[in-house]
Amino acid sequence: MKRVAVTRPAKFLPAAAEYLRLKGMEAVPVPMMELVPRKDGDIDAFLERLSAGQVDVMVLTSQNGFLFLLERLGDDVEHFLGLIDGVRVLAIGPKTKKALEEHAIWASLVPSTYSSEGIVKEFSFPRKHVEVLRSDHGNPALIKGLEDGGAVVHETVLYDIVPLDGEEQEAFVREVLAGRIDAFTFTSTMTAKSLFLKAQSMGVLSELKRAINAKKVAVIGNPTAQYLAGNGIRVDVVPERFTFEDMIDALAKAL
Repeated sequence: MKRVAVTRPAKFLPAAAEYLRLKGMEAVPVPMMELVPRKDGDIDAFLERLSAGQVDVMVLTSQNGFLFLLERLGDDVEHFLGLIDGVRVLAIGPKTKKALEEHAIWASLVPSTYSSEGIVKEFSFPRKHVEVLRSDHGNPALIKGLEDGGAVVHETVLYDIVPLDGEEQEAFVREVLAGRIDAFTFTSTMTAKSLFLKAQSMGVLSELKRAINAKKVAVIGNPTAQYLAGNGIRVDVVPERFTFEDMIDALAKAL
C-alpha cells in the first residue's frame, strides 16, 4: 500500500485519510499550518459597507473563510442574510458553494477553474463594488485582476494561515528523510513553505528536497506548483479541477 503524505490543516486530515483509504492508499497525515480567525476591525468595516448598500458583489475564496465569518457573526447571521439580499455572490468552487447553500446563500457565480486566476479570467465587474473575503495569504492576482477589469475592490481578511513548527512536524521530516513516504501532496503554497521552513530549522533542507524529488508530488493549483518548481521540486500531478479529491484521483494514476 502506497503511503501518501497529506499536509493539510488538522481539521481536514480525517476526511483526507478516509478518501485515500478508499483509493487503496495509506495517508501519512501531518498538519503543516493552522487557520486562525481574525478578530480585528476589517470584518466590521465590511459589514458597515454592506449595511450601507455599498456592496454589489461578494467573493468567497474558501469554505473556511465563510465558516469563520459565520463564527464572527454569531447571533447576527440572520441580519447578515438580510443584508446580502440582492448582492451577487461568487464562490471559488463547489465546496464553498455548498457551504454557502447550507445557509441559504445562493452563489450564482462559480468559475470553471477553481482559482483566483479562474475568477479573473471568467468574470469582470466594471464600476461595481466588489468585496473579496479570504485569508491573509490570498493570491494578489485576484485583486489586481478585478481592479484591472474596472471593479472597485475591498479585501477583507477573515483568517490567518500560520505555519506549524513542533514535534509532530519534526517527526514527519525525519520520516521523509528515512524514505518511508511514497508520494507527497500539497494543497497550498503555505503547506510546502511551512515544511521547508521546518527542514531548514533542522539543517536538513537540501536532504528533504532530494527525498521529495525521489518520489511523486501532487499539488492543487498553479501557484503551488510554481512555488515548488522555484524551490527545486519536480511536480508530477496538477489536477484539472482544483479539489483534494481530484488531486488524489490523478495521483493514484501516476503511482
